[in-house]
Amino acid sequence: MVFYFHDILYNGQNAKNATSAIVGAPAWGNRTILANFDNFGDLIIFDDPITLDNNLHSTPVGRAQGFYLYDRKDIFTAWLAFSFVFNSTEHVGSINFAGADPLMNKTRDISVIGGTGDFFLSRGIATIMTDAFEGLVYFRLRVDIKLYECWV
Repeated sequence: MVFYFHDILYNGQNAKNATSAIVGAPAWGNRTILANFDNFGDLIIFDDPITLDNNLHSTPVGRAQGFYLYDRKDIFTAWLAFSFVFNSTEHVGSINFAGADPLMNKTRDISVIGGTGDFFLSRGIATIMTDAFEGLVYFRLRVDIKLYECWV
């Protein structure tokens, strides 16, 4: 299963379109602009649309909801915890993810750690790839999910 999620970070001027916001920042940062030192210490929450293709304006099949935090000063990396929440004619339920995201790698694997509904007790791996990146405001991730256990 391949999905795309689209993250639009609040930058102080785009409240209408933003799907994520900085909710925690180190003393040298603020909650409108990402911190220096590879964004170290920033905590971002998100409620991003999930689509079947890479077009932000495609009909969403669900929402990616959770948080990521930038956890190292010396290299651009993050830690993710989020759910894909589906409510469509094809899928109902959620898939839960968690893991380290070394952002400079072309592809990264994170764990599928559970699910509900159509994805009850799911386990597996999600390979994520940054599909688009537009400065500090927008990025799109391609998420290729491989489930090895799912009670459907």
